[in-house]
Amino acid sequence: MASSCTHTITASSSTPISRNYDVFLSFTGCDTRKNFTDHLYTTLTAYGIRTFRDDEELEKGGDIASDLSRAMEESTIFLIVFSKNYAYSRCCLNELVKIIEVKNQKEIMVLSIFYHVDPSDIRNQRGSFGEALAYHKRDANQEKKEMIQKWRTALKEGANLSGCHVDNQYETEVVKEIIDIIMRRLNNQPLNVGKNVVGIDVHLKKLKLLMNTELNKVSVVGIYGVGGVGGAGKTTIAKAIYNEISHQYENIKERSKSDILQLQQELLHGILQGKFFRISNIDEGTIMIKRYLSSNRVLVVFDDVDELKQLEYLAEEKDWFESKSTIIITSRDKQVLAQYGANISYEVPKLNKEEAVELFSLWAFKQNLPEEVYKNLSYSIVDYANGLPLALKVFGASLFGKKLCEWESALCKLKTTPHMEIHNVLKISFNGLDDMEQGIFLDIACFFKGNDKYFVSRILGPYAEHGITTLEDRCLITISKNMLDMHDLIQQMGWEIIRLECPENPGRRSRLRDSDAYDVLTRNMLTAESFKLINRFRLLKIHNPHRELFLEDHLPRGFEFSSHELTYLHWDGYSLESLPTNFHANSLLHDKLKFIDLSYSTHLIEIPDFSSVPNLESLTLEGCVDLVVLPRDVDKWKQLQKLSCNGCSKLERFPEINNSMRELRVLDLSGTVIMDLPSSITHLHGLQTLLLNKCSELHKIPIHICQLSSLEVLDLGHSNIMEGGIPSDICHLSSLEKLNLGGGHFSSIPDTINQLSRLKALNLSHCNNLERIPELPSSLQLLDAHGSNSTSSRALFLPLHLLANCFSYAKDLERTRISDSFYRGMGTCIILSGRDGIPEWIIDRRNINSMRTFLPQNWHRSNEFLGFAIFFVFVPVYHKSAHEFENKSGGESVNGSFCKNEQKYTHSCSLKCSLRIGDGYESEWKDFPIFESNCFCYKEDKDEDNGSVSGQTLVVCYSKEIIGEHFRSDEWTQKAITAIYKDFNNNSEKAFRVKE
Repeated sequence: MASSCTHTITASSSTPISRNYDVFLSFTGCDTRKNFTDHLYTTLTAYGIRTFRDDEELEKGGDIASDLSRAMEESTIFLIVFSKNYAYSRCCLNELVKIIEVKNQKEIMVLSIFYHVDPSDIRNQRGSFGEALAYHKRDANQEKKEMIQKWRTALKEGANLSGCHVDNQYETEVVKEIIDIIMRRLNNQPLNVGKNVVGIDVHLKKLKLLMNTELNKVSVVGIYGVGGVGGAGKTTIAKAIYNEISHQYENIKERSKSDILQLQQELLHGILQGKFFRISNIDEGTIMIKRYLSSNRVLVVFDDVDELKQLEYLAEEKDWFESKSTIIITSRDKQVLAQYGANISYEVPKLNKEEAVELFSLWAFKQNLPEEVYKNLSYSIVDYANGLPLALKVFGASLFGKKLCEWESALCKLKTTPHMEIHNVLKISFNGLDDMEQGIFLDIACFFKGNDKYFVSRILGPYAEHGITTLEDRCLITISKNMLDMHDLIQQMGWEIIRLECPENPGRRSRLRDSDAYDVLTRNMLTAESFKLINRFRLLKIHNPHRELFLEDHLPRGFEFSSHELTYLHWDGYSLESLPTNFHANSLLHDKLKFIDLSYSTHLIEIPDFSSVPNLESLTLEGCVDLVVLPRDVDKWKQLQKLSCNGCSKLERFPEINNSMRELRVLDLSGTVIMDLPSSITHLHGLQTLLLNKCSELHKIPIHICQLSSLEVLDLGHSNIMEGGIPSDICHLSSLEKLNLGGGHFSSIPDTINQLSRLKALNLSHCNNLERIPELPSSLQLLDAHGSNSTSSRALFLPLHLLANCFSYAKDLERTRISDSFYRGMGTCIILSGRDGIPEWIIDRRNINSMRTFLPQNWHRSNEFLGFAIFFVFVPVYHKSAHEFENKSGGESVNGSFCKNEQKYTHSCSLKCSLRIGDGYESEWKDFPIFESNCFCYKEDKDEDNGSVSGQTLVVCYSKEIIGEHFRSDEWTQKAITAIYKDFNNNSEKAFRVKE
């Protein structure tokens, strides 16, 4: 503020305020306007510091005008230039009172500048300051006397503040000192993270755990995710972590997309704490930045970096930075972060349900939860947004204050037409792809969400693998357990891109899906002319679960597939008895067609030899219940990798294989009525998986199977394998890892099974006649024999010598799955039926859920000590609510209450325990084995039929090699092994407890 030295203040208007200011100048004009204050103001503005200076006098009476008051409220730094005549200005004194009030209300910086005055004169109101106050006191009424007292207090407080002195030194030196102080303050200002931010504390906690700012190296933190996806957003999280750790750095700055030269100027400005340099070109800026980064520990945030070239002239390599510097980069592309050398990567997850409801409610209702009348609609919108904060914010803001009917209308519209603001943000990542990557994205969005990655790659061609990786890097898709997935709104964005190709005529679009595809194909009553559209197709997938589409009388006579580009044909419920004639020999060549799926085509009687499809890789005929025979010359399909006839209940035989089929990996004949396989099955040299599950007419294992040296999985579950139906030559299956014989009718299996050196999983569940299990191979990780020998109350005979191989070596932690069962652990897991079957060789038998025993004398030197085994025996609890068995007291040993799950899960059980070696602090957890099963027998069964499990025994065998090297000394001779029963969970209504 400026005022005149005259005691009579003339009226004038103050400078209008149109923006926020960094610095507010309070001064008296007659002392410093044309010298010190002018130099200070000019330098502040040259450094880009937004400074308010009122060059005109305020209106008569000295009241602070509204715009001036607003400038004071919005400023963060106040400079008070105390000079000889400062106290004569009522305007300056009123400003000073206001500044002190603001200082006491919020955190601001106030810097006093003593321009040729002594702070003690101001503090004690002596000299010119005493004279000025005496002047104001003349003829003062009571109201003015009260104001003078406020002036006195404000002057005293202002004088007590730290500041700068202007006496006999060069004024430019003082100005430089003030600029340095202000720049340090401004550079440490917290960044604005916005309002209604939900879940930010969780992100900060996770990031701070990942970061170690004390390490003597440059840290590069990469925060990535697609636009609009993430708990609080990439930029918001970057700003928040910046605010958290910026106090540890001398030089800090945040940078977003802008002109390169401008960014260089601003970056230098921040690094050098206000020292001002004019750079004339980008090359000059790059040289200066590299020089100064290497000598300053800095914290820099680069926001929204999608290409490395964006950093080329700012911080091309992390080697430019001094050690202990931190660079935070946000990006939509995690590959960019990897290329730059990010050593800490953080993917911003979507919001969970509770956070999503809160964020939506903050925007829609200005409160944390939905209003009661809008609750159901709110949850529907939250489900639609699927954790995407951008969508929740946009939907909430657009519905604020709207009527219930308007909410219902908006929700209906969202299900068919995406909100364009959200669509445009998500589309930024799509626009950054090349043409081929965009095509792969649209194919996945329309056809392959939820499919296996390698399956999709084979369909989409040789470049698909790289394209899919790029989509994952850009966060447009996710890959979990090799399955492709994408956020629902990203998928809808892809659909909208295709719709906009030709909004009025779906037939002219590059891809057709759902109702649009049906409408186009059924136009004109499905005449042959209308099916000419199919000639353009690369992919054709008709999902017809209710068999109501394209019935026999819908398809025109002479219907053909004539597309040269067709790669993938999937037609559920194909309604004709045979495929079009152009699939037969000497017909149009479909050399690009690799995948044919005609599942549940219940009228299909025969299929052609597919001579016109020389590159066929996968043929799926699942559920074709009228299919009687396969072509005789299937061996002509040289590229075939998978053939599935699962559920072809009239298929009686498999054709002879006259030539080698080296590419066939999977053959599924489950649910057929095949009685045997031809001897020529041995020509399937590359076969890895053979499925013969539920083949009711198959009474023995075809002997020729035993010559398939590449076979890894053999599934004969619930096929009627009789006594003697398992050949001893089964030991020649040298690659076999999984063998399913569940539901068989044999009483024993050949002893040669112990020669299967790679066998990991053996299923003998529900083999009711099984009386003996032979010696097990050392490679075995899971033997599931639950429900077998169910007519006996005792478990299957398990003498110790038959388990000897299970203790031979320590196994790695692995996951093993066979049929309905799953096991994860480092030992050999055995599940047996029966409730009274603890073998006599078990030393310690107690009914407790935590067992502690000791290692034998000199165990580490003894060849007789093989290892140890954990046994648990469980019996069902009938006709009682699972809740009755929870939290029982009085020392009663009840382990595992089963709560009925409200969701509709498959009947299943889950058993968990843990193993610890050692005592107290000198101990370590070694394993947390878990067994799970989805078998039908885990169910509520009040009638106790034979199909229900009546009790079972869990055994986990461990080699002594599992005990760590540091325990192998005499000191550990009498140390403990502890096994703790953890849990037995069941998603059905049947409860189990440990047998008493």
